[in-house]
Amino acid sequence: MKIPDLEKILLFLMAGAFLITSFAVFLFLNTPLPAPPPPAEVTQSPPQPRVIRFENTVVQKETVQELLSRFGFSPESIARLIKDTRPVYNLNRIGAGHHYEIERYEGGAFKSLRYDISVEQYLLVTPWGPGFQATLHQHEFEIVVEEIFGRIDGSLYYTLVSRGERDGLVASLMNILRWDVDFTSVKSEDSFKLIVEKKYLDGNFIKYGKILAVEFRSAIKTFRGFLFEDPAGGEARYYDENGKSLRKAFLKVPFNFDPRITSHFSYSRFHPLFRRRRPHLGVDYGAPAGTPVLASADGVVEFAGFNGGYGKWVRIRHSGGLKTSYAHLSRIDVRPGRRVFQGERIGTVGSTGVATGPHLDYRVEKNGRFVDPRSVLSVPSEDGLSERHQVQFNLLRRSFEERLAAIPEDEPYLNRVSAAGGG
Repeated sequence: MKIPDLEKILLFLMAGAFLITSFAVFLFLNTPLPAPPPPAEVTQSPPQPRVIRFENTVVQKETVQELLSRFGFSPESIARLIKDTRPVYNLNRIGAGHHYEIERYEGGAFKSLRYDISVEQYLLVTPWGPGFQATLHQHEFEIVVEEIFGRIDGSLYYTLVSRGERDGLVASLMNILRWDVDFTSVKSEDSFKLIVEKKYLDGNFIKYGKILAVEFRSAIKTFRGFLFEDPAGGEARYYDENGKSLRKAFLKVPFNFDPRITSHFSYSRFHPLFRRRRPHLGVDYGAPAGTPVLASADGVVEFAGFNGGYGKWVRIRHSGGLKTSYAHLSRIDVRPGRRVFQGERIGTVGSTGVATGPHLDYRVEKNGRFVDPRSVLSVPSEDGLSERHQVQFNLLRRSFEERLAAIPEDEPYLNRVSAAGGG
């Protein structure tokens, strides 16, 4: 093919393409667009009625009927609300000082009732059909972990309370160490370190959580305890550095606090009433009348009643040929033949029998012979952790040991180290 013929073919093709494109543009410009759909009808939801909230605390001797009637509830509505709520909680048991909130809509319709049953739990009542429904809820606490250092000043109780802590922390700490530390003989230079949870609600301290680790240092020995929960779903317990349970067979003292010793074990003590020397084969603990006295170990009650100069007296038989006795009680809470468990209340401090004032005469017998309670009761602890849990415990222990060691021994010292939400 000649070159001129090729040029003619190309010119023809270009002209055809131009004509086709022009026709397409003509059709597009002259085709009417489809009519837009009619606009959807816009409906506005009616405005929500304003909620009015009332909150207060239950006053002394106030009934739920009196409380609800003040907020416009009819006697019939009150009766129905109490009835519908009873399977979950009996509102007839509301107590003075407990917080409550009642919400109503502006028009008067009831929205909700919230009642704080305890620091942990609250009740929520809402309308349900012609009646009401009730549910229980847990407060959502902010859990703050704090580190505390303190040096003993007089007593453990005074040391902690003077630093702004509450009785609950003292009791918890003593419950952890009560098998190893005799709090009646702590010295002014003894010290302690704690890693403890505190629970806050709306910025207010509510209660203590768990003590995660503790160190108590005396001139003689340092005691440490670490909280560890059995990964297989067992109970959380405190263990020492070697994975041995802190719990021993006997308590150091049969109390939940640190009483003062008014008379030691002695074979020749000058008696304040008889005015002569005679054996005192026990330890006297001075404590206010009515202070709970605890069984120092598991056992069976041999005697519970009045016993001459001992007054109201309890004797408990334990394993290993050991017996403990508790004299001068103001009341007895057990009976002969009953099995009791360590830490169980068996009576209260008093001054019955021959006594100069309220105190507990605490004695220990071993194979029929009285021995000094403060020197004999170092009975081995419960079994420790199994080998399969020891590795996990060691990791936790080392972490807490590092944190305890890093707590400055300043006086006083407190540090918030972490925070987390929780219930």
